[in-house]
Amino acid sequence: MFLCFKISNYRSIGNEIDIDFRILDSQKLGAYSEINDQTVNNIACLVGPNASGKSNILKSIVYFIRCMHRSYSMPFYRYSSALVAHFCFQGSPIKFFTEFIDNEAQYRYEISILNGIVQKEALDKRNGITKRYSNIFKREKGSVLFSQTIKMNNQDITRLGNDMSLLSLLLELNYFGSNDFLMFRNFYSNVNPFPGVTYVGNNSKDKLENILRMLQDDDILFDELIDELKTIDTGISSLQLKNTLDKNKIDATDELTDSREMLSMLTSHKIAGKDYLLSMLDESSGTLHYIHIFTSTFHVLKNGGMFIVDELEQSLHPDLTARIINRFISKDTNPNNAQLFFTTHNPWFLQDLTKTQIFITEKNNRAETKITRLDEIAGVRNDENYFTKYIAGEYDGRPKIEKYSGEIEKLQKNDPQNKAHYRSLISKIEDYKHRKDKVTFMRFLNKKLPLPTIIAKRRDIREVEILLNAFGL
Repeated sequence: MFLCFKISNYRSIGNEIDIDFRILDSQKLGAYSEINDQTVNNIACLVGPNASGKSNILKSIVYFIRCMHRSYSMPFYRYSSALVAHFCFQGSPIKFFTEFIDNEAQYRYEISILNGIVQKEALDKRNGITKRYSNIFKREKGSVLFSQTIKMNNQDITRLGNDMSLLSLLLELNYFGSNDFLMFRNFYSNVNPFPGVTYVGNNSKDKLENILRMLQDDDILFDELIDELKTIDTGISSLQLKNTLDKNKIDATDELTDSREMLSMLTSHKIAGKDYLLSMLDESSGTLHYIHIFTSTFHVLKNGGMFIVDELEQSLHPDLTARIINRFISKDTNPNNAQLFFTTHNPWFLQDLTKTQIFITEKNNRAETKITRLDEIAGVRNDENYFTKYIAGEYDGRPKIEKYSGEIEKLQKNDPQNKAHYRSLISKIEDYKHRKDKVTFMRFLNKKLPLPTIIAKRRDIREVEILLNAFGL
């Protein structure tokens, strides 16, 4: 299980952000796992306005996990100068840090890259008795130091390039046990961390073919998918896999240039006792998205691991999105402590989560992504409906549509004798927008707004309306 991620200077992320899945004993609510001496959330949700950096957070995690695991054998995953640093931190290294538990052992790993070159990399293992970390390897400024647990031969060390992960080389050359670091292999995502690049396995055709191969190789998955599609009312009664010839032709000459055998799938719809076949590609986008999510989460839930998904609710009815989330919440369907980390623009699902599972993203005036776990906001209770409170603007994380300036100008023109009053109002709004106790302020407004004493004073009503507009309500 992943315990935390720390990222700095990657895309919209400037100064370090910390995504921590660990919780205290007093916060044991909802979906969590107890492993070793740690209590860890199984679910984490990112909410926030467009362009606040939600997707960039997921991209950074997917990118570095792929590089940690496969950058030795796959040059595509190596660190390159194309790594995007925040434009206010050019010339500074990009940094990534994580703590995780794998095969009942706890590790921490960090790496920093500058201009596509690894500057520093280290892997430490935690002693289960002393709770202290000891070094497995440390790499810095071209030199590598190993602990006695790693006996690396000189020929293998020469394989290490300055644009690849040493951990990847050790994993792929089998310096660790066959059951170590399986979580990297049980890691699934729909996120493409490479801007403007479609790589094998990520475009729609490759995704579909990967899904079909998984279904062909796993009869249990195939049968469970059919049962699931029946259960969620897609109208699909059965599935058929078949091999077809994929032909590529030159249009002008109709000459066959390339051909290969590929899998395809037909869906069967039973109407009035008769089966009607349909190509899988002709199914709705929601059905296709659900099939992709279900097949990916099947292996994560079966083996343990993490599923990272951007916009989980894409093309799905809210009931189906909630069904996916509940598979990670239930111990019956998630016996191996699998984790779900997702973004959403539908805050409806917040009401089913705990305050330690909700992260709110925003950008500051330097265009840096900032992240706040909901329990870090003073006054947030365990029994709140986080959906209604988020919609009401109590937690921020909503688009700030500035409407109040023009309204204040109108009031100033209609009431020129009170210019000082309106200047004070503008100052008050700006103060509230940057204060730490916004929750208290918004609760005050929500309580005061319906009262007759407010209704009796027309100017106070306008002030309240303007203040609400300042919060995008």
